[in-house]
Amino acid sequence: MKKTLLTLSTLLLIVFTAYCQSAQKDTRLSPQQLREDLAYLKQQLFNVHAYPYTEISPTRYNQLFADIASRLTDSSTATAFLKEIKPLLAYLCDEHAQAYLPNHLLWTSYQHDPVFMPVSLVRRGKYYQVDKILYEGGSLKPGDIITKVDNIKLDRLIEQCALFTSGYPEQRTEKALQQFGYLYTWTLPAPQHYFVFRTRDGKETSLPGVPLKVWQDELGKQTGWDTHCDEKITYQKIGNAGYITACSFNFPQAYLDTVQQQIDSIFRIVKADHPAYLFIDVSKNSGGQSIVGNMLIDYFYTQPYRDYSFDFRRSDAYINLLKSWGIEAPEWYKTAPEGKLLHFDSDTIHPQEKPYHYNGKVFIIVGKGTFSSAMMFATLVKDNNMAVIAGETPMLGHPNKFGELYNTRLPNTKIELLFGVKRWIRPKGIVKENLLKPDILVNLTDDKAALIQQVLGK
Repeated sequence: MKKTLLTLSTLLLIVFTAYCQSAQKDTRLSPQQLREDLAYLKQQLFNVHAYPYTEISPTRYNQLFADIASRLTDSSTATAFLKEIKPLLAYLCDEHAQAYLPNHLLWTSYQHDPVFMPVSLVRRGKYYQVDKILYEGGSLKPGDIITKVDNIKLDRLIEQCALFTSGYPEQRTEKALQQFGYLYTWTLPAPQHYFVFRTRDGKETSLPGVPLKVWQDELGKQTGWDTHCDEKITYQKIGNAGYITACSFNFPQAYLDTVQQQIDSIFRIVKADHPAYLFIDVSKNSGGQSIVGNMLIDYFYTQPYRDYSFDFRRSDAYINLLKSWGIEAPEWYKTAPEGKLLHFDSDTIHPQEKPYHYNGKVFIIVGKGTFSSAMMFATLVKDNNMAVIAGETPMLGHPNKFGELYNTRLPNTKIELLFGVKRWIRPKGIVKENLLKPDILVNLTDDKAALIQQVLGK
């Protein structure tokens, strides 16, 4: 039996709680307070994170911390300090890793003013084109080729923006394009209300900024995670196919027995419908409890299969976090040396026998929004040849990744930290290209009948 605590690998765990600090958003902190927060951050990343040296060496990481410390010679705000430390989390290669302030603690201008650039980009060969403009008006149009912004070459800006997000290098670059205007504002030392673009033909044009809320809405649309679903797992019959939409695995631990009953009820209906094909759609699923994916597998696969292996960082900090949740860490974890990276080989999972088992052809639909434990579910299916994977290659989620989320707060700036204490390794092991590539590539659409026809047609 796998030695695991809680699988909380989901961005939906990030609850932007309203805290009761009375300090104003633009209050300045002393250099000593900022250095204390930097030292605490270093201790957390080096001693609690599952493996901080995925991309850069300990020597290089230490130098980055030293460089920031040397710049902390004057008082500064929490928002400005957040800009300093965000790149430190990028190098973790942890797609869950975040350093953030609740909106009400950000600079006042970030909360209310139109200071975020309203542009996302896409790369076409060696050129960067405007993909979306989140502002009505202006002469800049989607498809325009951009060479500079504010008189700085775009290649350089993309590199900077990538360090203000998270994940593996190519993942960060993809985010830097999709979220360009949002991340660009974070790279700036101060807010600005207008942005100057130079196009390939040498013309210059400016666009005003948009408020933060505009970009928050856009980020939800890019992944599909903003899609409202009354039920997180639903079923419908479409022609000769059954279609299960799993828009989230994010259920409270105490609710899992109810989830099991719900999935059982769905497959009772599937058995009565006798569909020739069954589709399980996790293309807009941001994750949650990984056990929910295993529950689904039990209903369409009967053979033993290989699970993920993982490395687990032992720390007092994580033990104390579990205690705050009312959970006691197991003895094997508590008695391990502080800071030790514990390795666990892949288990063999034996699916539970189900009365409403589906025996037909199964397709798993993946896409841009397949993330965290939804990615783990699809990867288990892929690596164990359980079903056909169809859809689009997820770029924001990866089969090998970090999880088992840990959170803490910097003591003075109140910056929230989130990162993984486990390193998950897919059943196939470490492979050169850390992507989940569908067996059948199709362009996703919300028209499920058309999607079914696309997949079956291929």
